[in-house]
Amino acid sequence: MRVLHIVLSIRIRSMKIPLHSKASPFVLLLVASTYFAITAQAQRLTIPESSTAATTSSPSIQPASQQEGQVLKTYPDGTKRIVPLSSLNFRDDGNSFGGPPTLSLLPPAPATDSTPYKKISIAPIGDASSPATVPVPIPTSADTAIQIPMANPDPMGGSAMGGSAPVDPLSGAPTTPTPLQTVSGKPAPLSDSGNTIDLGTYDDFFMNAAIGGSIQGQLTARRVYNGHNMQAYPVSAASLTSITPGLSADGITSENFTFQPGFRFDTQFGYNIYDWLGVSLESGVIYNSVQNYTVSFKNLRYVVNGATNSLGSPTLTLPADGELIQVPVQLSAIARWPGATAFKPFIGGGIGAIWQQLDINNVNVLGNNIQANYCRSAFQFGFNGQLGANYTVTPGVDFYGAFKLLGVFTPRIGNYDFENSYNFALEVGIQSRF
Repeated sequence: MRVLHIVLSIRIRSMKIPLHSKASPFVLLLVASTYFAITAQAQRLTIPESSTAATTSSPSIQPASQQEGQVLKTYPDGTKRIVPLSSLNFRDDGNSFGGPPTLSLLPPAPATDSTPYKKISIAPIGDASSPATVPVPIPTSADTAIQIPMANPDPMGGSAMGGSAPVDPLSGAPTTPTPLQTVSGKPAPLSDSGNTIDLGTYDDFFMNAAIGGSIQGQLTARRVYNGHNMQAYPVSAASLTSITPGLSADGITSENFTFQPGFRFDTQFGYNIYDWLGVSLESGVIYNSVQNYTVSFKNLRYVVNGATNSLGSPTLTLPADGELIQVPVQLSAIARWPGATAFKPFIGGGIGAIWQQLDINNVNVLGNNIQANYCRSAFQFGFNGQLGANYTVTPGVDFYGAFKLLGVFTPRIGNYDFENSYNFALEVGIQSRF
């Protein structure tokens, strides 16, 4: 149309019609009429007469934000904004966010039906009928760009100082992650980062079973008056000297028992208050057989043909047959090395009761067995200590080894009062945590 106007102007000038000519008004009127007729015809919008057809054929224009890419602006203070690519025409010095941003191009978002539309009226020029409505999307402007507050400039939540908490996507505030939970609601099992083995939970009950060898310390009798005599011995001095005619003694001044290595079996049931601290009730059986009976005589003498020969106060060590049985029932506490490691050293100790039984069946004197028939038992107050280490082989199951001590202060077994008793054991066992 603009071209037509220029052409008409050129032709009018080429006709060289002077403005003062009588034909000038007529010619100008003719040109003006032709111009407005062509202009009105060019801007007329033809719309079908049927209103339903106008509704069904309404054009659908996609939002500008879906037709072009988007840009991620990352500011020095960690603020991030997602804006359309067209917003780069505006200068952004980032004064409110610590400086100019760095830009990252994002792919255009797929078209969806959730884009807000606004209806505007369109009517043909020169038509007095009701205007038709066409939905037109309202594109997002640069001023309405989405701002994403970040607790840390690292999109993955890390930082140069070792990391930060995750960010709430709604409020932008750092959040504290919820600890992992098991189905039962208990804390998730610990794991050893070194060998990626599940340790199972230590915050629960446990049961142990162990077996090993034991060494019983010497039992030395104390000289205690029991109301009738100095001591009720397994074998009297007369019985020991009766094997040899003419041999006699005024009495026995001291005696002790030594034992052969034996065995120890333990069971333990307890509860772990923490992964590093547990309490338990433990019991078991300790067995050691008697090896020797050592006795010291008072004024041992030998009479030959009416002549008495003094042998002084010798000490004789005689082979003996018998056993010492001990059954502890004690409360203990166990402290373990803390942390998620498969190998856990531990130390523990406790106090409680100990049942002891001493049997002396016979004593061998110069190849002759002298019947003793001594069997006495009693409960004592004692203590225990242990030092060892656990190793987790499967979640909730450990193998362990331990060195154990069982002690009794001045035990009394029947007519014997002994010095302190000590038993040492080296055990291996298995522990189940459930």
